[in-house]
Amino acid sequence: MGGYDFGKRGIRLVPGWAAVLFILSAAPGEAQVALGAKASTLGGGVELTLGISPQVNARLGANAYTYSDRREVSQIEYDADAELRTGTLFLDWHPGGRGFRLTGGLVYNDTQVEGRSIAPPSGTYDIGGVPVPVSLVGTLDATAEFDPVVPYAGIGWGNAVAGNKKVGFFVDLGVVFSGEADVTLIPRIPADSPINTTPGARDVLDILLRREEQDLEDEVADYDLYPVVAIGLSYRF
Repeated sequence: MGGYDFGKRGIRLVPGWAAVLFILSAAPGEAQVALGAKASTLGGGVELTLGISPQVNARLGANAYTYSDRREVSQIEYDADAELRTGTLFLDWHPGGRGFRLTGGLVYNDTQVEGRSIAPPSGTYDIGGVPVPVSLVGTLDATAEFDPVVPYAGIGWGNAVAGNKKVGFFVDLGVVFSGEADVTLIPRIPADSPINTTPGARDVLDILLRREEQDLEDEVADYDLYPVVAIGLSYRF
């Protein structure tokens, strides 16, 4: 998350569901439950809220968002198709049991983004600080991996399980500490490229690609904090 991070992994929300089952089993029998729907910078989502005490709630959510865009990263332009997929496990503290809340928790990041380089008008890529003709390397596919579980902190308003009303409104403002990316570049070398037949040429290209991967990681590191803004409606059972 954050900026143009390239990544692809499988969805594994089992730990989150295990945690909420533990919370459910530990909560008092009269604990109240609410279901919510929201729109946020993490995408559209659903959320389950469980009242643990008059001042503490637990929330388990899932969010999704898909978009495409074009960005220049480390002097190379990419077409990117992004699928944001996140799971959230939050604890809310409501001072005095009112609407205002302080929130902390974990985000499972299964964001999937694939980027493919766009050949520049000059016909030359800058790979690891060295000009390389597009005709030699073809296109570059960029992917990345991130820490799958990262922390979240924020504030908000709304207590889905408090009061007499069945329907409530809530808002969240926070940040996901998304961490650093591990970037991989894969060249789609044309079959007739001299790189395939010149001794040592592929080894040199691999060295340049490793440098470019580091450059990408350094640039993406500027976006290791992902802002979260969310609004939604909840229904208390």
